[in-house]
Amino acid sequence: MAELMRLVQSPLALAGLDTDLHGKQRRLVHKSIPQETGKDFTYSEEEFTVRDYSEGLPGLFWRNFYGPAFLRMFGERLGALPAESRQNLGENLVLVQPYELPTAAGTESGMARERELISLLGPECFYDHEHHTLPARRPVLDALGQPLH
Repeated sequence: MAELMRLVQSPLALAGLDTDLHGKQRRLVHKSIPQETGKDFTYSEEEFTVRDYSEGLPGLFWRNFYGPAFLRMFGERLGALPAESRQNLGENLVLVQPYELPTAAGTESGMARERELISLLGPECFYDHEHHTLPARRPVLDALGQPLH
């Protein structure tokens, strides 16, 4: 993963079940349009929680590979993570893995573990799914880490 991140010049890589990735990166928004009949036309639309990593992080997943921009953002808080959840993969890359298997995502114990690690890393760095607010802290990206859109 480290080599791939270097190749595509990305400071972030996430791995997990599709349902977990989709559930944290998007949310369903219910909308309505008034009609002449007086009855609203209601529909649902998917919206991104964060469009890309420049807006912060959508949550924790099974495997979270953080490069330099995120290491700077988290700073010494990475050291507060339990050793079994954090692995240094080189000078500028850290793997944060809340649980051993990706199938733990969405379970009570998996979500509790994610909340625990997010509280240690700083909840302000992550999308708030309860209040639907963007992260207050975002990574400072260098020219190579800028999103490609």
